[in-house]
Amino acid sequence: MGFTLTETIVLVVIIGIFATLSAPSFLGWLNQKKVDDALAKIEGAIKQTQREAIKRSQDCTVTIPKGIDQSISGNCLVTGSRQIEDVTIYYNHSAPHDISFNFKGLYTPPGTTLWVSIPNSSVKPKCLSISTGIGLMRTGNYDLGVDKCMRP
Repeated sequence: MGFTLTETIVLVVIIGIFATLSAPSFLGWLNQKKVDDALAKIEGAIKQTQREAIKRSQDCTVTIPKGIDQSISGNCLVTGSRQIEDVTIYYNHSAPHDISFNFKGLYTPPGTTLWVSIPNSSVKPKCLSISTGIGLMRTGNYDLGVDKCMRP
């Protein structure tokens, strides 16, 4: 009991059609995961910097450069720099942007919003806002039309 050549060709054609139809949504999903991962790395670096500032009782800074394929570094990042690949980092400050916390873990400059996206992609940009003071952070979808970080 086996398959004829015609049955095999029909099966291959059907699989090819399904693969062609699902490829764009799969690529969109992969790009969305890259954006989510990049934002998680940035948020993790900022939170680790704040924790280390309190733990060491000293000022700690994390540097976030603008652009694509950047490396986030800082003087208190215990686990080392974080490489952000295939994703572009944006913010409304001069580059590179330093986020500093004092020995109490307080963030003193005006609040910061940065966002990440993949250039030439239909993926929605994600954003991270840091409030002045105790440095509360929240993430969301970045709305380019109103230049705001919106809740997901």
